[in-house]
Amino acid sequence: MKRLKLIGLLACAVPMLMVGCADDGADGANGLDGSDGAVGPAGPEGPQGPEGPQGPAGEGYPAFTYVGDNAVSCGGCHEETVHEWMETGHAHALQSLVDAGSADDPYCLQCHTTGWDAPVNFGDTEVTTPGPNLDGYDDYFGDDSEEAMARMAALEGVQCEACHGNMGPTIYNHYPELSFSTREVDGEYTAICGSCHHDQIEEWTESGHGSYLETHNQVIEEFTDYFDRTYCWQCHTSEGFIAANDPDWAGMTDPGSLENLSLIGCVTCHDPHNNTHPAQLRTLADYTVLYDANEGRTYTGNGNSQLCAQCHHARRDVDNVLGQIENGSNHFGPHHSNQADMNLGDGSYEIEGYTYERDHGHFTTFGLNCISCHMAVTDDNGDGHRLHNNEVTVAACTGCHAGATDFNIGGFSDTMDGLIADLYAALDAQGVPADSVYSATATTPDQRKAIYALAFVENDGSHGIHNPTYATDLLENAIDYLNNLP
Repeated sequence: MKRLKLIGLLACAVPMLMVGCADDGADGANGLDGSDGAVGPAGPEGPQGPEGPQGPAGEGYPAFTYVGDNAVSCGGCHEETVHEWMETGHAHALQSLVDAGSADDPYCLQCHTTGWDAPVNFGDTEVTTPGPNLDGYDDYFGDDSEEAMARMAALEGVQCEACHGNMGPTIYNHYPELSFSTREVDGEYTAICGSCHHDQIEEWTESGHGSYLETHNQVIEEFTDYFDRTYCWQCHTSEGFIAANDPDWAGMTDPGSLENLSLIGCVTCHDPHNNTHPAQLRTLADYTVLYDANEGRTYTGNGNSQLCAQCHHARRDVDNVLGQIENGSNHFGPHHSNQADMNLGDGSYEIEGYTYERDHGHFTTFGLNCISCHMAVTDDNGDGHRLHNNEVTVAACTGCHAGATDFNIGGFSDTMDGLIADLYAALDAQGVPADSVYSATATTPDQRKAIYALAFVENDGSHGIHNPTYATDLLENAIDYLNNLP
């Protein structure tokens, strides 16, 4: 009996134990942390945060955006440049208004002061559309307080900051680089000069210098690719010309060092700091003809035209010319810019045994030069500036040739047309058609002696006007020589 009771108790206990095992017990204590894994690679750099506010000006430095008084503020580091600038018209631009009685005219002041950024129309007597307050001259105009008068006095004339940008509020903010470019981009001219010298820029766009991209159907990248060479860029790009002719820039830029080169424009010819030459031109160096069988003539003493001669001359020396005559050339004749040589009456290949008259009254008697005819003075807008489109008008001739209505004065253009036609005819009779005249293989050395005269006259581009006497002799002698060849 006792055994049966014990078995019954055990039978009841087993289910109870099974029910108790179905519940989880309490969590045990955490084990020790494992060691750190290897450091992963750095993530990408986040975007640049916004620029912080401008800190206060250091002790002793002005708090103005345009510092002014640039003869002092810039002269500490740029003494020589500032000294030259002080002798230019820019430095005395406001005084010119005082002398003209226009020192209170805001239309004039916007180009005769520093830091002016408020647009003013002709005839306005006050600023109606203020620009941003950058402590420029216009921001004090009309205020007769002592502070305003002092600030305007510090901003008189076209100072360094007018072209190079504001230097304040500390000198560490100024960026004095200027672009060499003079061209139109999206309707705006890239030359800093254009902000005041409107007429000159507009005229320049009509010149061969300013219209190069349009006439050759190029964009600036194509222009750069074509002229980015040592022997081309010195006369076809602004950077190259300055590197070759301005001692301050010699060797500072080289072909291939710039993304885009610049057309021949404002700063090619003009140096705003230059106080030596009229119109602040860069150089007025002499030029001596490179090719001459005897002794080359020198272009000298011709005023501002000396600058033009730096590029507008033939580039063939004696070996090159004689090599062309003997062997022919795919670039026969002088470079397409031999105006200075023609003006001097020198530089062409001259056939032995013939006489060549070199002097003509245009140059030797009346002293006419490039500027005389190609940059006449205009006073259409009351400023009396020289035209920058380089076009010659009949009006430039009437001072001496009264009553002239075209360039065929005394029938000279007809004479030149006749001589050129006769020279082509003489070559054709020798078996050289017009389309083969400049061929390196279709002509003989004897024929090329005459053809060089034709190339010299045609490349000059003036139809003989630069030197009627020399041009006539070149053609007449060439025709006679061809007609007497066996």
